[in-house]
Amino acid sequence: MDHAPETPPLALPQSRPWGRVFVRRVGLGIAGFALLVLLDWQPSLGLLRGLLPGMVLKPLAALGFLLAGLVLANEARRVPWPAVSVLLSVAIAVVGAASLHADLAGVALASDRWFPDPEAAITSGIAGRMSPLTACGLLLLGLLGALRLDGACLRLRHGLALLVLGIAMFTLAAYGQQVGDAAFLPVPLLAAGLFLAAALAWLAVLPARGLLHVVHSTGIGGLVSRRLLLPALLLPGLLGVLARLAGSRAGWSAITVASIQALATGALLAWMIWWVATLLERLQRQRDEVRVLHDESHTDALTGLPNRRAFDEAIAVLGQGRRGHDHGGSLLLLDLDRFKDYNDRFGHQAGDAVLRQVGALLRHAVRPSDLPARYGGEEFAVLLPEAGIEEAMQVAERIVRAFRAAAWPGRAVTISVGAAALAASESADALVGRADAALYAAKAAGRDRVVQAAPPAQPAPA
Repeated sequence: MDHAPETPPLALPQSRPWGRVFVRRVGLGIAGFALLVLLDWQPSLGLLRGLLPGMVLKPLAALGFLLAGLVLANEARRVPWPAVSVLLSVAIAVVGAASLHADLAGVALASDRWFPDPEAAITSGIAGRMSPLTACGLLLLGLLGALRLDGACLRLRHGLALLVLGIAMFTLAAYGQQVGDAAFLPVPLLAAGLFLAAALAWLAVLPARGLLHVVHSTGIGGLVSRRLLLPALLLPGLLGVLARLAGSRAGWSAITVASIQALATGALLAWMIWWVATLLERLQRQRDEVRVLHDESHTDALTGLPNRRAFDEAIAVLGQGRRGHDHGGSLLLLDLDRFKDYNDRFGHQAGDAVLRQVGALLRHAVRPSDLPARYGGEEFAVLLPEAGIEEAMQVAERIVRAFRAAAWPGRAVTISVGAAALAASESADALVGRADAALYAAKAAGRDRVVQAAPPAQPAPA
């Protein structure tokens, strides 16, 4: 049983987990962007569709994202009626489900004729109709807002948010690896960005469970996951998108685009490894510095033994272990005989030399599992974990004999010892008190000896 004081926990650099302010801003951003897309579908505008053909939301999808953004923006309950968010979420789910049903049943939707859609002819799609995967994503977002925040529903909401995140990642990866036209993406690129933002916002607002518990934690695992998990998942796809856009403008071949993407992904991976290694090295250096400061504050500078603070912490742990796990333990209190006379005769420098020699002698005389400490002045203590009174008496006698045999400057130095074993349900203070009484009995009996403490007094029967 090791009674060395534990090193204080290291204060890690923390990243504050995303909160409701982040969620509200994301929600307002999604709603605002979706509203711009709806306005852009006016025949007199079409700016976004001209700049990003095949990558812009269809009108019905833009309406669904507008509602999804409003639900997220109201997660802090700025509108104090929870039913409003539930109704909006049901409307989002209905939008997604209606589009899916129309695709599967081959029926038309009124939204198909809201605005002219010349892009549909390019993709052989239905005018104004969102893709089935986009409809699935909106259905998931609707369910996210409509479900309750408890029990199995909470676990289901986590799963739905991860599915929405998966749709966004799949789209980014598909675009990065696609050889053909972007118009054939399973989800428009801008819709993938909105799915990504919505999924992150929902994961931020939901209570932490499972993997998210690690992400939200303030320890090293949370720090690394918040900094690296999302980049590791998304940046390869984003790099593919950037490589394709650059390749389209520069006229690069598909092989050149793939080569650039592979090099960029390798560089990103190398940077992540370097960042984690640098972080861990810095944390280890801080931990070492904390340990040094801790050791200095728990070590007696003259003797090199643990000091009174370390002893108090260790004996408290010994008492807790006795009560919690039925482990034994004993205590020796030791006092140098007539040490004041020694100092008066030979001087304090010689006395300090004796104290240093006492520290070295105790370290060699006790067992590796024992804890010798300078208790104060010329008084010392030895904690003997999991040792009964017989073992404690043997260790004490060995220490007394070692003092008698040692070569001391000036004159012989002896020691008196009081030994006590920790009794069941006995406090640390009571153990010290019995050992101290035994030490005084050793002094009164002529010094240079060991006296066993009397057993603790038993409470009188009721």
